[in-house]
Order: sequence, then structure tokens, then C-alpha cells
Amino acid sequence: MDIQELKTSIAKNKNYPVFVIFGDEEFFVKEALTTIKNALSDNSDPSSPVIEISGNETPAPVVFNELRKRSFFQKNNKLVIVTNADNLVEKNKDSLENYLQKPSSHSNLILVCNKWDKRTKLSKLTEKTGSITDCQRIKDYQLPNWLITRAKHYKKTISLKTAQRLAEDVGNNLAILDMHLEKLSIYKDNKPTIDESDIEALVIADRNRTIFELTDAVAQKNISQALKILNQMLIHGENSVKIITLLAWQIRRLWRARQLLAQGKDENIISSELQIVPYFKKRFFDQVKNFTEHDLMKKHAVLLESDIQSKTSSFNKQLLLELLVHTLCI
Repeated sequence: MDIQELKTSIAKNKNYPVFVIFGDEEFFVKEALTTIKNALSDNSDPSSPVIEISGNETPAPVVFNELRKRSFFQKNNKLVIVTNADNLVEKNKDSLENYLQKPSSHSNLILVCNKWDKRTKLSKLTEKTGSITDCQRIKDYQLPNWLITRAKHYKKTISLKTAQRLAEDVGNNLAILDMHLEKLSIYKDNKPTIDESDIEALVIADRNRTIFELTDAVAQKNISQALKILNQMLIHGENSVKIITLLAWQIRRLWRARQLLAQGKDENIISSELQIVPYFKKRFFDQVKNFTEHDLMKKHAVLLESDIQSKTSSFNKQLLLELLVHTLCI
């Protein structure tokens, strides 16, 4: 089953002695775990324990002992969650098969794995007595439909076209897409529909914030932080041309602000001319103070050269950006 089928199953009060969660989509894995925890444990009841064990560090007998052991004061089932369970499963298939034939009546076993072989006897036994949730990463073309479904979680609707725009702007990272949906739902308040103008307002604001963070790191000559932010931008789907364009745009604004300050203009006039969002005003002028006009002129020239290279050279784009950031930080 997938994550939606797990939710439907849990909503029907189905309780299994064993749950298997596997796949490479961390967002779905966390969602599956949260769904099971919320349904089967009571955070307000100390007699309803949740035990988390690392499969890489804990011998199988310890796990089975935890499943069989029952506290005198325990009223509800104990959840025994084994993370990184691949090795434990591989090395203890026989023991797990024996356990599934007579599972504990007062504990639930949750195995979190990267991979799961559905052809094995263990898997077939698990299907009979438990639940197997597939949390594989979805393809890019599936993102808009996922966004449409996920928006309902926030009691909002989003059209296919708008969902496609959001996926294109943010990229294939479900945690970040979900964060944007949550912010958009708060932004829309009581209005039921999220449209493209909302995405324009909030997603672009986030992009501006990231550019501020990158130029902050450049101003402080913090190469490791600058590279970390660059990597985040690449993960979020920004391409090399767009990153260089955004950096050049910010450097030009800083350069212009430095010139206007030298002419005696105050910050309010400069903010109005350069259309600085009030939220970013203090950070913007902090950055201006960290650069000389000569610094900004040199950095702009480096950006123009990198822009030409990114459009005409076959040089690896990520390496090109990393070299650019390194040069800007010097």
C-alpha cells in the first residue's frame, strides 16, 4: 500500500502487530510514522510507551525482548520502532518469521527500511498479519497531482496549472513543497483557493530570502556557508543561469545603494528607488556596509563572466557555480 492507503486503513481503526515502512522518500516515511504514532499511542498517557531503536546498533534479541516485555502499568500497546532496519531484517529473517506467526498482543513492531523484497517468505507473512507501506520517491510528472491532493490537507484547492507552476518553481522536494503549501494556506486564510498570484507573492519572497542569505555569506567571506546555501538552491531546482542572474541582480542593487549613500541619500529614499521590501531593509543595508564600491564592481564583473560561461561552455554547471562562489568570497 502507499501512504494514502495506510491513512485510510488507520482511519478504519485497523491495527496490525507489525508495520513495515520502506522507500527513499523521507517525507512519506515521516508521514507514515506520524500516522501510526498518532493512531496507536497516547502522548498524554505515560503508560503508552514509544520505543525507538536503531537497527544498526541493536541486536535482534533486544528488539524481541522489548516486544514481549510488558510494563505493569501499561494500558495501551507499546510501539517499538526500529529505524535503519535493513541489516536487522536481512540477518534475522527466520526469527522475524517466527515472531509473525505468534506476535505480541501488547506491542506493535514498526520496521523502517530503505528497501524491502516483496518476494520473500517474510514479506508474504507480513502481508498476512501486518501492513507494508511503500514510500518511494515520486516522479516529477506526478508532483502536480500530489500537490492537489496535499492541498486538501490544509483545506485548500489548487488547480492543475497552479500546481504545475509551484512544482516548477520549487522543485522535487516534498518537504519544501509542503512547507510552501502550509504558508500559502495561512496566507490565503479563509479563502479556499490557492492561485498563481499567491505563488508569485510567497515563493519569490522565499527566493529573495535565499539570495540575501547567499550574499550575507559572501560578504562575511564564509565559503562553507555560501556553498551550503548554493547546494540548497540547486536541490530546490534553481538552475545555474537563474542563480547567477539573481546574484548579479542583488550585487547591482548593493552597488547602486552604495553609490546613493555616497551621494548623501538616506535609507528610506534608497529603499523606495530600489524597491527593497521592508522585511529585508535592515539586512540589505547591513550588506551594503560590508562591501566597498570597488568590491561590488569586481564581483559584478566576475558574475558577468560566469554568466557567459554558463551559457556557452560545456563545463560542469555545479562546479562552475562552486568556483564562482569561492571567487566571490575571496
